[in-house]
Amino acid sequence: MNERDQRQKRDTREENRPQYAGGRAPRRNATSETLSRNTQVVKRTVPSPKPSSRSDNTRFVQRPASKVRNTSILPASIRQSRKFKKSKRELRKRTVGRPTRSISVVSVPAALWSGVRKGLLFVLVILLATIAFIGGSGLGMLSGYVSTAQPLEIVDIRKTYDATYIYDRYGQQAAILTGSQNILREYVPISVVKPTYLDEAFIAIEDERFETHSGIDPKRIANAIGNVFLTLGGDTHGASTITQQVVKMMSGENERSAQRKIQEWERATELEKNLSKDEIMELFVNMVPMGNRYVGVQSAAKAYFGKDISKLDLAECAFLAGIPNLPSIYNPATEYGRRNALRRMRITLAKMLEIGKITEDEYQEALNRELDFRALDETSGSGQINSYFVDAVINEVIDQLMKQRGYSRRLAHTAVFQHGLTIETTLDPEIQRMAEASFKKKELFSVNYDKLPDMPQMPEAGITVISNDPSSLGQIVAMVGGFGEKKTNLGFNRATQAYRQPGSSIKPILDYGPAMDMGIITAATILMDEPKYLDPQNPEKEWPVNHSRRHYGPVTVRWALRNSLNTTAVEVYANMLTPMVGLSYLKRMGIDRMNEPQPAGALGGFAKGMTTVEMAGAFSAFASRGLFTKPYLFTRVLDAEGNVLLEHKPEFDQVFSTETADIMTNLLVDTLENANWIGPYAKLGRQKAAGKTGTSDERVDRWFAGYTPYYTAAVWYGFDNAYGRRTEINETDTRCPILIWKDVMLQIHENLPVKPFAMSDNVVSRTVCAESGQLPTEYCTRTSREFFDSLKGNAPSMPCPLHATPPETEAPDVTDPGPDVEVGD
Repeated sequence: MNERDQRQKRDTREENRPQYAGGRAPRRNATSETLSRNTQVVKRTVPSPKPSSRSDNTRFVQRPASKVRNTSILPASIRQSRKFKKSKRELRKRTVGRPTRSISVVSVPAALWSGVRKGLLFVLVILLATIAFIGGSGLGMLSGYVSTAQPLEIVDIRKTYDATYIYDRYGQQAAILTGSQNILREYVPISVVKPTYLDEAFIAIEDERFETHSGIDPKRIANAIGNVFLTLGGDTHGASTITQQVVKMMSGENERSAQRKIQEWERATELEKNLSKDEIMELFVNMVPMGNRYVGVQSAAKAYFGKDISKLDLAECAFLAGIPNLPSIYNPATEYGRRNALRRMRITLAKMLEIGKITEDEYQEALNRELDFRALDETSGSGQINSYFVDAVINEVIDQLMKQRGYSRRLAHTAVFQHGLTIETTLDPEIQRMAEASFKKKELFSVNYDKLPDMPQMPEAGITVISNDPSSLGQIVAMVGGFGEKKTNLGFNRATQAYRQPGSSIKPILDYGPAMDMGIITAATILMDEPKYLDPQNPEKEWPVNHSRRHYGPVTVRWALRNSLNTTAVEVYANMLTPMVGLSYLKRMGIDRMNEPQPAGALGGFAKGMTTVEMAGAFSAFASRGLFTKPYLFTRVLDAEGNVLLEHKPEFDQVFSTETADIMTNLLVDTLENANWIGPYAKLGRQKAAGKTGTSDERVDRWFAGYTPYYTAAVWYGFDNAYGRRTEINETDTRCPILIWKDVMLQIHENLPVKPFAMSDNVVSRTVCAESGQLPTEYCTRTSREFFDSLKGNAPSMPCPLHATPPETEAPDVTDPGPDVEVGD
């Protein structure tokens, strides 16, 4: 029989053979025999929106044989044609075999089987790689994978992205700095972890053979593979040892591939060679994610339980050890997550008991322990708006790291935000709160604040408050750098970054104070207030002029300071003291303007102005009886391991003698209480205070610097320099810095006992003639009581030469310009 005849015979046999779903004939029994004689299984195609060559939409039903079309009755010419044979072969392909969807058969969903196939394929790759890695085969592939693995930077990673904690003067947390990563982590050494149950809890639940394996655990890998088969291609997590997890956290690689897994194994074994088990555990407990932005066990312990890890008990350790497996599922911040975490804790405790880490009694006690959780602080981290004080601390620490440690600015910034520093500051949180409250009061910033929105700019202010207590002298306790609610971190801080001309507030610290300390003047020295021509650039022009545009003739230093005369201040500074001497005193008080010796400096006319920190620091020298130390914001900065990076050790300088400082304080008390434009607005009730106002040229800056025996505060008020333009302060708002100062100081001193200013035993008082400064005669009509430094021997001893005989006419009284006259500023 030739090939053609064989093919025809085969085709005829195929045509007469009954077709069945699945391509198999039914069993040979009575029912099937009857079925085969009377019925045939035929194909009916259900219309499908997507044509396919597969039989996904095919139904199989039974029809009587009489209903089946018999293709054998077709003419032989048709049946033998190529087109017919091709169609028949295609039909056979579509009808023979098991269908993928059937009415009578329930199949496994295609998506599930797809996942199973992928999971089994992944497991097969891992299994082969495991055999190759452990058995030493497949060296070519493995060597290629291993050679492309990047080495781990173990040393640097220990301090990367650790949160920095800032504390106030009482040791309470003031702020947390997390940087752009928004990670809250506090590094803790293994020596602190070992005495707790924490490392043993992690070993029990994460890697029970951690202490004996060499980085990878073959038994754990085999168990993980078995779990995959049991769960039909489910997740393959669970095979990683603690060492492998450290590698993964250090490298940041989390791709699910055979190459990445092999490289992870190689790195883990290398890590085990280079580090001890304790060092690996130290890295793990400091890098493991603990949910809610907390990284590492120390920050998690403080966040969830409000305690250091050294204070954790067994139950708390087991609770924390269970979180890293699935931080979002075991999230203590949610009720659902906390229930899951408690269940996980019980599993951890049971595992610890099973492997002998704890006793039965410890297990039962921990199970019955009711945990006390702490409410999470949602304002911590990068979402928190820090105070102006904290901003100033950050900038100061960065500057000092550069200056003292030789850091670049970039490295110093990274260290502050990511190296887990501890910054101990001088902040008094209660005083800071008071100052911030005052800076939100609209009525203190303008008499007609509601009309200000029509202006191109809104007024601003800054304040710095310094302690005068001998035990904390120079410590900045509060600072505010802008009006209203603070909206950004590390923005413009007007307390530290706004250099503004101080105006007449400079007179006590640059003009009169140094001249008195040098013995050039006393409080009773007579100065001539008359037209003067002291501008070296314009010798023919009258300069300076007083605020009142008037002259008062011979006046005492007390009267000149109280009424803020400009003519006498420049006379003392330029001609009696000399600028370089005055500037040297200023430099000793932390304000270096030695390169600006022009006479205008006597009135605060410097090219580079002053900040509130500088002015408060200089005035604090009077409050501390002549002793000055540069104002500072922090006491110590510690690195993540507790080593001291920076430590501020105050250096003290007796700028003024005690006697000079006490006498200047007496003059400034008189200025605050009796100057017409100050006293009614600055008095602090029964508590004595001293201070001086200041106004720059063109009235664009207003100042008030004042102090009590407790605190010194300096306030600047004005407008920001928008595009180089200066805005003049409204006449009605010139007292705003005084009002702000008073509001803050009243709150600070509300519960403090009244305390007088001290006066040195070497200071003597004398009644003098207000016109001559000498001892009054019976004919002197205007007198005052003044204080003198007996050590300098400058107390008057001669009778007044102006009133040796009875006066012919009564001299005009110039000691009081009248209630409606503002002599100074």
